[in-house]
Amino acid sequence: MSLARYSLDNTKIIYFFLAVLLIGGITSFGKLGKKEDAPFVIKSAVIMTRYPGAEPAEVERLITEPISREIQSMSGVYKIKSESMYGLSKITFELQPSLSASSIPQKWDELRRKVLNIQPQLPSGASAPTVSDDFGDVFGIYYGLTADDGYTYEEMRNWAERIKTQVVTADGVMKVALFGTQTEVVNILISTHKLVGMGIDPKQLASLLQSQNQIINTGEIRAGEQQLRVTANGMYTTVDDIRNQVITTKAGQVKLGDIAVIEKGYMDPPSNIMHVNGKRAIGIGVSTDPQRDVVQTGKNVKAKLDELLPLMPVGLELQSLYLENEIANEANNGFIINLIESILIVIVIIMLVMGLRAGMLIGSSLIFSIGGTLLIMSFFGVGLNRTSLAGFIIAMGMLVDNAIVVTDNAQIAIARGVDRRKALIDGATGPQWGLLGATFIAICSFLPLYLAPSAVAEIVKPLFVVLAISLGLSWVLALTHT
Repeated sequence: MSLARYSLDNTKIIYFFLAVLLIGGITSFGKLGKKEDAPFVIKSAVIMTRYPGAEPAEVERLITEPISREIQSMSGVYKIKSESMYGLSKITFELQPSLSASSIPQKWDELRRKVLNIQPQLPSGASAPTVSDDFGDVFGIYYGLTADDGYTYEEMRNWAERIKTQVVTADGVMKVALFGTQTEVVNILISTHKLVGMGIDPKQLASLLQSQNQIINTGEIRAGEQQLRVTANGMYTTVDDIRNQVITTKAGQVKLGDIAVIEKGYMDPPSNIMHVNGKRAIGIGVSTDPQRDVVQTGKNVKAKLDELLPLMPVGLELQSLYLENEIANEANNGFIINLIESILIVIVIIMLVMGLRAGMLIGSSLIFSIGGTLLIMSFFGVGLNRTSLAGFIIAMGMLVDNAIVVTDNAQIAIARGVDRRKALIDGATGPQWGLLGATFIAICSFLPLYLAPSAVAEIVKPLFVVLAISLGLSWVLALTHT
């Protein structure tokens, strides 16, 4: 059956179809997830296991090798890299790049089960292995909390934690992390001469403090139907608890605070430090839901901050370092401007060459093609980002090709005196299969971007999806709307 003939016989259905494309496209544009870049999944995880006091060779034999053998039995393994250091085993685990993003969470669950299975075979002094797979978290909204010289890092961190607690409740926020924080430590300063004179072994003193600072489950007491847990709690909660720790020396038992200076401080040298415009700072990174509109999420975060910032004391300042929501908003606004410019250019050029009616007709087909593409993108879960917008820009020059061919054929037939209805039907039906073949070839030329088995392909896949939908719609609209 000819689509052109059906369109002329059922104009109301075609008008309804066009209205759905236009209204659905406008609605979808507001609801589609907007990001700066297309989301992608990092297919790597790190397994860390501590074994205090062990030599690298011992760590390799007792920790690294058993874990590596266990996880090698998983399917989809691409590469396993291990490092055995003093008291630490680090195993980097990579999955096959061709695995789909949807299957990765299941693979991480399987990896954790494998690691859990091997844990009873590890030495008693080794810590439980930890699996970290959150390297793909993208902190698209980033702030820096700066402070004048009168504030301590503890005061800065307290306010950073308050901001984190406030922001994490915003709709669309998945995770909030702090960067540049300083690790608090308790410094025990005692001279070597005093240690030797009192017969104190530094290693034994460190072991005593470490063994004392823990909670031990000593059993349970049953009283009828009640069950009471008994624990020995030796955890240090204040610096005074450490000062009051009793140790044994040649002269008898003394308090640690009587022979040493004990004070709170920060790790020196620091593991990381952050400055913003010359001021000490703590970074606050906000990771947003990739399926949500980052522009709206950014507004939600700002609303939460506006509730807390008036309470912040003088000397503390929260500065915006990177706001993905503003960048994505600018990109979307730029897309609207480019779309309007493209439509106007098409109308003007076609109007000069083929007449005003043809220019308006072909220009409107461009609008319906893009509107329909946005509508279908919402069903496929494809959001607006640099890659999908690039797909629209590439498609702009090809979306009008089918409509131009059909319109030109109809105009030539009408000029030759052919009946208007017959000219319209023949102008669309004659070249329809040739146009479909050309459209299919144009779509297939971008297919390698979609099928490429690599992590980069995840970023460029939206480009192919946009091109395939928009070019397919342009062919349908050329036979119906035009």
